[in-house]
Amino acid sequence: MGIIRKQDTVLIRLFKGSRTYQNILAENFLVANITNDPVAFVRYAFSDVQPEDIETISSPGREFPVLKAAQSWVAFECINTKMTHQTLVAELRPLRGHVRSFYPKAPNRGLSAIIEATIHTTRYKMNGEEKYLKLIDFYEDIINKCGGEREKEAIRLLHSYL
Repeated sequence: MGIIRKQDTVLIRLFKGSRTYQNILAENFLVANITNDPVAFVRYAFSDVQPEDIETISSPGREFPVLKAAQSWVAFECINTKMTHQTLVAELRPLRGHVRSFYPKAPNRGLSAIIEATIHTTRYKMNGEEKYLKLIDFYEDIINKCGGEREKEAIRLLHSYL
């Protein structure tokens, strides 16, 4: 999912067919989990979250799941939702957030490359265009040169979803 900030407005744009898309239609609510763990990023992009991976947060008027692996999270109400034939765009109003752990982390080309490779894998799975496989290979080369063990584990996991 892509969270977009335009001046003082925060939006989300989702493509039809994702679980988050369906959840927003049903509940007008979402939780953005933030992680620097490349394996968690890949795993949750392509597979259902298991009950042991979440904790339930109680908030006035509702309960919601957050990932235990997330360093931080923000719960949003989705308002002013607009839909096209392929996407949903909603304005996000923050309701509650939490930072579990914050530690400065130097930028890592391997982590950035796994994020890009994951995005291209989702696009490849949606439409099967070969150009995405070439992009995944390109980013895999960066991961192998610049990534640590977690990034290399993440690219191996990513290949299992292709």
